[in-house]
Amino acid sequence: MNPEHLFNLAAEFAQATGNAERFHARAASVTGEDRTALSKKASEWEAIAARRREHLHASLREAPRGPVIAEPDTELPVALWRRRRVEVRAYTGDGSRVRVRCTPTQAVALGTALIGLAALTDQLGGGVLGETIATFPPTSHSTAEPEAIGQQGESA
Repeated sequence: MNPEHLFNLAAEFAQATGNAERFHARAASVTGEDRTALSKKASEWEAIAARRREHLHASLREAPRGPVIAEPDTELPVALWRRRRVEVRAYTGDGSRVRVRCTPTQAVALGTALIGLAALTDQLGGGVLGETIATFPPTSHSTAEPEAIGQQGESA
């Protein structure tokens, strides 16, 4: 959703709320038919504000849908947040800050996945990171290594 559209919705809601409050204040200072007319006008603006608030809420609920493309923060990409959370920080193309907060368990799983994918991506690109960091143990169907380990244990 376009940020300008959200701003306009918020401004319309604020204007309707302000109008309702002004008519209520005017109605409180007069008597008779003027008071009735101003109170009616205030009620109309309250109804308009309620409709605009609901429209704004619906738009805000829809706004975060879809992917957010961001680059990691170069200064402090990962930090602690309130002692029990790990925060991953990034910036979008327009300079907005994005934060993902994880539990310690989620952070370890995320870090492990990132290391494995980084090594695999680097290796596919001709790099040496995959050789430096062993991402996976030897396959279980390979019997040469377990037998060699077993024979060493017997001879010792």
